[in-house]
Amino acid sequence: MTIFYKDQRLDHMSRGDAYLWSKFLDKYPDLFTSFKYDVHVGESVKLPEDSPDWLRISANALGRKRIDVVAESIKSTTIIEVRVQAKSNVIGDLIAYRYLYVTTYSPIKPVTTMLVSDSIDVDTLICLNDLGIPYFIV
Repeated sequence: MTIFYKDQRLDHMSRGDAYLWSKFLDKYPDLFTSFKYDVHVGESVKLPEDSPDWLRISANALGRKRIDVVAESIKSTTIIEVRVQAKSNVIGDLIAYRYLYVTTYSPIKPVTTMLVSDSIDVDTLICLNDLGIPYFIV
């Protein structure tokens, strides 16, 4: 099922994530100037040389990591993870996605990370604060 928020197609997100993201956009409509969704980063699965083209295409499309949202502002690019009931593994995802985005696209502007969630466990909040990773609970 395709999920839309205004004119933005959010079908790569789960229903819960799309709901949280829509709430975030309603609450903070002017925080960013533009968005890209489902941004592929990193390398795909390595297949044998004699693999058929259809398998290579599928592996490339499905085997790479995907960032929920890449948001642009005048000064920076922000990697955003949208996660229902965020736990500590989200921190590793944010760190890895930032690294992979920088190595895949070589952006000119500084790249930061951010979490959007409906709830974040206490230990994860402590880590986010200590690491200086911004978060929004919507």
